[in-house]
Amino acid sequence: MKKVLEVKDLSVKIGEEKILTSINLSAYQGRVLGIIGESGSGKTMLCQAIMQSLPSIAQITHGEIFYQQQDLLKLSAAQLRAYRGRHLSIIMQNPSAAFDHIQTIERHFRETLKAHFVMTKNEIRQLAIESMSKVNLPNPEQLLHYYPFQLSGGMLQRVMIALSLAIQASIYIADEPTTALDTVNQKQVLTLFDRIRLETEAAILLVTHDLGVIAELADDVAVMYKGEIIEQANVYDFFDAPQHAYTKKLLQSRITF
Repeated sequence: MKKVLEVKDLSVKIGEEKILTSINLSAYQGRVLGIIGESGSGKTMLCQAIMQSLPSIAQITHGEIFYQQQDLLKLSAAQLRAYRGRHLSIIMQNPSAAFDHIQTIERHFRETLKAHFVMTKNEIRQLAIESMSKVNLPNPEQLLHYYPFQLSGGMLQRVMIALSLAIQASIYIADEPTTALDTVNQKQVLTLFDRIRLETEAAILLVTHDLGVIAELADDVAVMYKGEIIEQANVYDFFDAPQHAYTKKLLQSRITF
């Protein structure tokens, strides 16, 4: 297995309060790493730290974040922008917040792709149509003219995934991607992630509080509790032979937090 992301001894503080403490984890090409824990366990903060998009009041106090052989924490702001989006892509819980609602879907594709590639307007349009077709969006040519507020949450989530597919990211960080969706759209989004993993061999960090999502999609699991990773295992051992008392309690409850 090829390791594409490695987090080493990562710690984050807000003021004097520890938010993340000595986080260590790895993501591998073509595999889904499920990160599970209750609300407030630090899952979203970990995603923001990896993407270098922490709120201004938060500070990384220790650690390294490697994309392949490059420590992302040592990059300049300009270098980081080249990595973020092109190699690491985040798909957020609330897709509406990721879009400028006065710009069309086509404009979003154009601005995203022009930031990373040299492409003509027609090439961008064709790639946008192809990418939206891959995520089963109906009438992608027509959707290019829509504004984000005209689309449902499930459709916006798929547009966000299509944008990531268009730039051919190596790592997808999906932060609670199904929470705001109904059951039908949840199933469609999970199926899309499975296709992405199989067809592109990208690594996927799937952040969730839902055991069902972990069971359906994850290959490996990291359990977070109060800003720490307390257990890591392959998905079979996670369900069949949990080691930590909190993990056992989590599985016994069989509920979402």
